[in-house]
Amino acid sequence: LRLLLTAFDKQYSINNVAKECGLAPNGAYKILKKFEEEGILKAKHIANIKSYSINFDDEKTDNILELALMPNLEGRIKYRLEDFKGLKEITKACILFGSYTDLKKEPHDLDILFVIDKGNFKQYKKKLADIEDIVPAKIHDVLQTEEDLKNNIANKDNVILEILRTCIILWGIKTIIKVMKNFYQRENKEMP
Repeated sequence: LRLLLTAFDKQYSINNVAKECGLAPNGAYKILKKFEEEGILKAKHIANIKSYSINFDDEKTDNILELALMPNLEGRIKYRLEDFKGLKEITKACILFGSYTDLKKEPHDLDILFVIDKGNFKQYKKKLADIEDIVPAKIHDVLQTEEDLKNNIANKDNVILEILRTCIILWGIKTIIKVMKNFYQRENKEMP
């Protein structure tokens, strides 16, 4: 589901999903078929290939996507959630990305994207300065308003799209789903 949610500019068939997710094609087919039957996915026939996409028209979809995007917090990532929780009240979303999310490697820095309202910028910077004193890695923060994020997705900004494909969302899953849903609904209206 995460793969299909972040497939902003791609069409995924059963074989594509299987390859990207490390599944056997038959296993991918069963999973995709189940989500299609539940109304979470919709299929489009292109020649003799079925392409799948998220069905935002189904009421269950947002809830299922929340579960799919919910991270399994372990190791250093769990500790960073504790470190950053002071920013939770003034930011809409917190997204870890880059080398820090790979628990098998030793990162040199911590890349993090926050979705924030412009009015909270000064308060954000003050709290972040306090956090930088306790986090054991250099923090590289990226700030986006919801509108910035919507525009970057609409413009297919490769950096933002890659972040969304590979990130760990510490909080704000509903915000991220809302932004992506907005993109897909806008795209579908523009298509003839």
